[in-house]
Amino acid sequence: MQRYYTTAIILLICSSAMAQQGYKKVHYQMLDQAKTMLADEDYEEAAKLYKKLIPVDPAFVEAQHDMGVCLANLPGQKERAVPYFEKGVEGNYIESYYELAVARHRQQRFDDALSLFNKYKTLNGRAIADVEVERRKAMSFSAKALSQAPVDLEIRNLGSMINSAAHDYCPLVTADGNTMYFTSRREGTTGNLKDPYGQWFEDIYMARRIDDVWTNAVNAGSPLNTMVHDATVGLSPDGSSMIVYRTQENLVSGDLYEARMHARKWQHPELMTDRINSEHHEPSASIAPGAEEIYFSSDRPGGFGGRDLYRIRRLPNGQWSLPLNLGPNVNTEFDEDAPFMHSDGTTLFFCSNGHNTIGGYDIFKIVQTDYDMNGWGSAENMGYPLNTVNDDIYFCLSADGRTGYFSSERAEGMGMQDIYEVTFPNSQLDHMIVRGVVADASEEPVRARIILTDATGEEIVGVYNTNERTGRYLMVLSPDQEYHMSVEAAGFVTQESTVVARTTDDSREMALDVIMRPVHAQEGLTRNEK
Repeated sequence: MQRYYTTAIILLICSSAMAQQGYKKVHYQMLDQAKTMLADEDYEEAAKLYKKLIPVDPAFVEAQHDMGVCLANLPGQKERAVPYFEKGVEGNYIESYYELAVARHRQQRFDDALSLFNKYKTLNGRAIADVEVERRKAMSFSAKALSQAPVDLEIRNLGSMINSAAHDYCPLVTADGNTMYFTSRREGTTGNLKDPYGQWFEDIYMARRIDDVWTNAVNAGSPLNTMVHDATVGLSPDGSSMIVYRTQENLVSGDLYEARMHARKWQHPELMTDRINSEHHEPSASIAPGAEEIYFSSDRPGGFGGRDLYRIRRLPNGQWSLPLNLGPNVNTEFDEDAPFMHSDGTTLFFCSNGHNTIGGYDIFKIVQTDYDMNGWGSAENMGYPLNTVNDDIYFCLSADGRTGYFSSERAEGMGMQDIYEVTFPNSQLDHMIVRGVVADASEEPVRARIILTDATGEEIVGVYNTNERTGRYLMVLSPDQEYHMSVEAAGFVTQESTVVARTTDDSREMALDVIMRPVHAQEGLTRNEK
């Protein structure tokens, strides 16, 4: 199923004991049926009944309010709900004060929202607890402050080559920035089937970037897509491994699968370890650099509340560790989702409707401070206008930290959720990216291992393997720090050098190619010298 969530508060208020103006027996039966549908979250069918009931007695504010609740929970209909909540407030219907406050927040009328929340708290018999009202108020205060201090960045909708009139979300982009996979519910998905709410099943689509222009997105086809829901979740930096979410045939439960690329073709996705998949819901995951760690979200018991972020690590025996909760600096009593561990291996981006969110899900950044002790810094809201009063989610960032992609539902979009590109004037990372190719004298790629140590050669900083097909590698280093680099490959002389991550501009990315010499050439040189 689609892994995009909004908080829906379903309120069942008993009908007025007084007879409604113009109501007959059939209307009361329709009202009972509508309220049952509302309780079952069948908003579309309930709205059809309320649409017929409201003209019968326009002064019946409870029906006006319920119609607003239906529209507020239907895709693309939130703004249409506002007049119904306004009528509810005019008729002094208690729960309309709360719902109108939420709507005013969504309209970025934060002072009006705060006033309505305060009024709601004075009313007797209300359904929403103080703790939730205070959370909503804090959200309005946070949104007001962050929107008055916008972050310097550029956001653009990726347009009709990528987006459609349906939901398009969860972009996954390779570290080189040239291939994108994402999830779409557009017409034409595999099986050409719709869910009970009239939306097309999820499928995975892909596009390539050529000369800074994205090609037209195409269905990724089999084996990534099947007759059920198939959605993008996580992608290794080199694009050789993808995590997908796939529902069972009942279209309710689902699990995470991993697909691997071989000979430039995706192989059949395999069910991931039960250290991740459980009887609970695990909708998102991210493959860390080196594929030795996986970060994922789950609503399993034992967390801080709602959905939490966890990590598993590959053990020396090749098995996966038990899940480790990332702790209170990352997780809140609400929902954290859509983790993205950057290729620097230390910066985690995730989405949360807790912390100091502007509204719904916001995108946050946090840096790992102690790997062995699961230490994390403070979660940092990425700011407005990247984050808005709507859900902003599924963020990923390029290797150099300056270009990101995310999903959001915005007024200027093509319909429902769209995929956007954000460009930052400066890197969002605290590290330098060093990338290059290891090759022989004939420029043929070499499969090599790079061992990086500190300047003394005593402490190993990282071990990296080149891509066996292209010879490419990528390392993440601290700016201006000196390292010792050793490049090893079978049949070649080990190359030793000193590396300082430094550039002459603000790109925070440095190119460093390595040419390997065959062992026999070194042996011949030694004999001549003798």
